[in-house]
Amino acid sequence: MCKIARFFSVLFLGLSVGVGALAQPAGTEDADMTKEKLFPVGGGVGLTHFRVVMPGVLYRGGTEGPRASVDGPRRPLQNQSLQALCKAGFSQAVYAYRTGWNGTENVSCGANSLQYDYHKWDNRVALKQVFVKLHDIITQDKGAMYVHCWYGLHASGFISATALAQFCGTAGWDSRKAAAYWDSVIPPSIRYPKEHDEVANFVRFTDPELQISEQDSTRVCPPHN
Repeated sequence: MCKIARFFSVLFLGLSVGVGALAQPAGTEDADMTKEKLFPVGGGVGLTHFRVVMPGVLYRGGTEGPRASVDGPRRPLQNQSLQALCKAGFSQAVYAYRTGWNGTENVSCGANSLQYDYHKWDNRVALKQVFVKLHDIITQDKGAMYVHCWYGLHASGFISATALAQFCGTAGWDSRKAAAYWDSVIPPSIRYPKEHDEVANFVRFTDPELQISEQDSTRVCPPHN
């Protein structure tokens, strides 16, 4: 735990001085990799457990609630939240569970639009579909993605950690460091060994359409120790 704490204190310091990432969605400028915040969506509620993963590219969290650390309901995002994400500049939102899912939603807000999809978090085929969308965001500057589960811990953390291993390997994010990141925000009592090991043993996709340049990696990947 001490090594993980030191690792993320250095990582946070690196983020605080900024990296050459894509333009960040409105309201995410103070988002941190380990410290959660509330992303306001209106009506006194916001997206709980909200964290940045790759600045300007990927963010993670839970569903709606009144405070950052409050667990939201076990359901997909409501239209109010999708509209808020769209207006902030997000172009993609991903729900990691099947519960309550009623189908893909396409939201428009002025000049921007957002697509909301379900992708099963622990399925490699579904994970690849998420990564194809992330690749477009990275290489084409197409907004940002918010990936969520209910509490912003396991499922959204798994997708986020493996995304770091997939796209940020040249920036030092191997699977071992990605697994340490997955552990970093989960209480030890629910830090499931199976999911940890799946991140630690994650095998990158080698498909050409899922590779990014070293320059893009430097631009969008968070620093590491």
